[in-house]
Amino acid sequence: MLDTYLFRVLVIPTAVFLSAIFGASYGSGREVMEFVSSNGPTGGLVALSTLSVTYMVLLGLSFEIARLFKSYDYVGFFKVLLGRGWFLYEIVIVVGLLIAMSITITVGGTVLEDHFGFAVWIGSLLIFVLVVGLNYYGREVVEKSMMLSIAALFAVLAVLVAQLFNGYLGQIAGKFAAIDHQPGGILTGLQYAIVNGGYLPILLYCAMGLRSRAEAFTAAVVAALVCVIPAAIFHFAFMLHYPEIVDERIPTYWMFDNVSTPLLLNVYVVVMFVLVAQTGVALMQGLIQRVDGWHLRQRGRTMSRLGHAGVATAVVVSSLALGTMGIVALILRGYSLMFASFIVVFVIPLLTYGVYLVYKGRSSA
Repeated sequence: MLDTYLFRVLVIPTAVFLSAIFGASYGSGREVMEFVSSNGPTGGLVALSTLSVTYMVLLGLSFEIARLFKSYDYVGFFKVLLGRGWFLYEIVIVVGLLIAMSITITVGGTVLEDHFGFAVWIGSLLIFVLVVGLNYYGREVVEKSMMLSIAALFAVLAVLVAQLFNGYLGQIAGKFAAIDHQPGGILTGLQYAIVNGGYLPILLYCAMGLRSRAEAFTAAVVAALVCVIPAAIFHFAFMLHYPEIVDERIPTYWMFDNVSTPLLLNVYVVVMFVLVAQTGVALMQGLIQRVDGWHLRQRGRTMSRLGHAGVATAVVVSSLALGTMGIVALILRGYSLMFASFIVVFVIPLLTYGVYLVYKGRSSA
């Protein structure tokens, strides 16, 4: 079933990318607020448009280079893109992985504490178990778990959209009419997209099923558009309580609590927690692909399941210290650092030499 066009091209790349960015980028809603909704109603739409177009470009070029050179781990990918400088991305992504994992652990623990009254360490422990456990069982189980999680997310979002449409559409439209356009959406949308897209090379295992140039770019367009949908829904929902919602620590939780029913809030908290953990799972699977490649070259075989779980354990434990900074500080400082780093080692090479490689390899389409 996973070898059909539907799954190879449309479902798996989308599910992996959205799972990877959701926890550290959408889960709390803080990121959507900082880089989209802070620009106001129409400025947020500009940011969302910039986000989707940037995703399409980064995903399309990356998928096609990975397909042309059969480089589905970030080491092989950057040996093509940067040559001897491939290790620069490895330095950046290790830091980025620690930041992303710290954000997911902090968000997961905070939500369970706010909603269920659990101690933060219980949420962190549950995320630890999910990340290590799913990576123990391997890539196929990881991809299936991601698809199920994303299906659950969109079911929740569909109910939310119905509730907003039936009860609050006029109020949301009034905010768009009453608040003047604010500039800045292009810049913040670009920053948001580049930081999220910079993790893409560690997720290229999701492109293994792409067989042609048309499939690579189709997968990119679909993934880009689908991955912007949660941000767009959150943005419109946030406008109902704009601008007071701007200062909320976890805007999505606050929004569901004030707009939706207690039942949907409970379901969303569970789904969000699982997807927060899935961010760690998706990123760790990419790192494991890289470690497996090294292990195969050095020892003639890939790592064992216990080895995979050990790698995941080491990263999660290392991320716990950063989590003490708090959600807002982690996001603002982490995004600034990763934006500058990804621009230099990923985006500029991809949009220059990467475009040349794709153009040169056009006969392989």
